[in-house]
Amino acid sequence: MRHEIRYKNSLRSAAAEIYARKRANLALDRFVERIDVLSIKFEDLNGPKGGVDKRCTIEARGRFLPRIASAHAENYFVAADRAFQKLERSLARACERESHRAATPFRRVA
Repeated sequence: MRHEIRYKNSLRSAAAEIYARKRANLALDRFVERIDVLSIKFEDLNGPKGGVDKRCTIEARGRFLPRIASAHAENYFVAADRAFQKLERSLARACERESHRAATPFRRVA
């Protein structure tokens, strides 16, 4: 799984990058064989004004339709946590649907 980390309207943060990589490995460990590229984008929505204005958007591409999860928070660490939780749930549901389809026999409709 390759990681792509980008920033928009914000300075690059080595701590946020390290945290996002570790969080990705923990949260998405069971999907690692299905994910080819994981794009993580950190964005400061309203610049130096402060407030709940940090957004983390994560896109997973691989052997399924692209999955995207996004979260807002007061800092990048919390936003990344929330976005990874959403993405993990989304991927789990997709895998569950896929296994259900494989287990269900095809019915011919007349």
